[in-house]
Amino acid sequence: MALQLTISHLRFRYATASEWVLQDVSLDLRGGEFVVIAGTSGAGKSTLLNCVNGSVVVYGEMHGQIALNGVALTGQPVAQIARSISTVAQDAEGQIVTLRVEDEIAFGCENLGFTPEAIQQRITRSCALLDLNPDQATSTLSGGGQQRLITAAALAMGTHVILLDEPLANLDAVGTARLLDTLRDLASHGALVIVAEHRLDVILPYATRLIWIEDGRVTLDLPHDEALRYVQRLIRRMTVVSVPDRQMPSDIAIELDSVSAGYAAVPVLRDITLTVRQGEQIVVLGENGCGKTTLLRVIAGLLKPQRGRLRYGLDRLRPLSRRIGYVFQSPNSQLFMDSVRAEIAVQAESAELVDEVVSLFGLASLSDRHPQALSTGQKRLVAVAAMVAMRPDVLLLDEPSVGQDARGVERMLAALGALRQKWGLTLIVVTHDWRCASAFGERVIWINQGVIYRDGDASMLPDYFLRAYPCRDEVNR
Repeated sequence: MALQLTISHLRFRYATASEWVLQDVSLDLRGGEFVVIAGTSGAGKSTLLNCVNGSVVVYGEMHGQIALNGVALTGQPVAQIARSISTVAQDAEGQIVTLRVEDEIAFGCENLGFTPEAIQQRITRSCALLDLNPDQATSTLSGGGQQRLITAAALAMGTHVILLDEPLANLDAVGTARLLDTLRDLASHGALVIVAEHRLDVILPYATRLIWIEDGRVTLDLPHDEALRYVQRLIRRMTVVSVPDRQMPSDIAIELDSVSAGYAAVPVLRDITLTVRQGEQIVVLGENGCGKTTLLRVIAGLLKPQRGRLRYGLDRLRPLSRRIGYVFQSPNSQLFMDSVRAEIAVQAESAELVDEVVSLFGLASLSDRHPQALSTGQKRLVAVAAMVAMRPDVLLLDEPSVGQDARGVERMLAALGALRQKWGLTLIVVTHDWRCASAFGERVIWINQGVIYRDGDASMLPDYFLRAYPCRDEVNR
């Protein structure tokens, strides 16, 4: 019998909210499909996946039915559902529970009762598919490495339904291609692959179906060819907010002189010489593990250089922690107040600035919400807004577009552009996302294997992204 996942009149709301996140969602999904769930940030994509795997039910009120091959999943323990449905969550770091790559991949397989020989075969196969070293410590993986690991662990379990929430978030071109090729192959052999993702130009050439969710409802359900045409219209409609020309100050904000840095005496960055001037807007590109996040950690003062010198040309009357704002890849670790407004206000320079930042980032409607109850894209926007309210001289953003739809990227760009024009804010952005790179990339630094491979202007972007994601051509024709 062909695999069938049926969702009937599904409604869900969180215990802390009055609004229904999902409203009367009905879908018939079959084995052999590669389904992409898309929509605006906060529309209910992650909640839908978490209703299917049962992990969210205890946090709210759910009505309707979810069944796999005619057997109701509603009311089953999460551990029982996990025998049939594996999940790759948004927060890769929070899903890793062991100290070594090999042990992480083995963990789910052991719980399913596989033999040691079968587990070893699955570890070997998963590591080869996703370019992982089974002996590596999980604590030393980059954000992209963590993403590949939790995906490998999910695939190794061999379930026939695979849910992935923003799996491309921190992956470079090679990791993205490996994963999408693997998912397409699994679907072609009868698995049901369901992916919530914003980077539609990258993923849709691989998918068989696009489901669009808006305000908790399914508003579009399109087959492959129609989905490609739809996303083409969305991309062309996306506007880039231009910042008026401004005289670039000659003052130095940050200077690295032959800096090498890494972990446990192993250098990740090697002999980096870089001058950042006040008011510059820089995008940092490169493959997973090349040293992008390590560079941000060095600049932020969180990681000391092993060799070389780091100098700041900033206002020395303020502590470094207020001169440099750093928004991590995972916003969860930076949000700890009980409302969005309190989060923005906690380090804000003034109450007036809180009002300005809330307005600029379009967060007025979320002001009273708990930050941890927001979608990943909304959390990231709040984390950036809270750091901006501190009024730093330099703002470091690590993958700021994760969880953001096109409007969210535009909104963030417009807000930061306005503040940069007003304050002379210096921006350094690490990203794998062409939308984000195109928006922020006045100066582009391309890191390869721990060294600066190229340093130039935005004209470098097509060279990097067209080579990285050739499948985009099918969307952009």
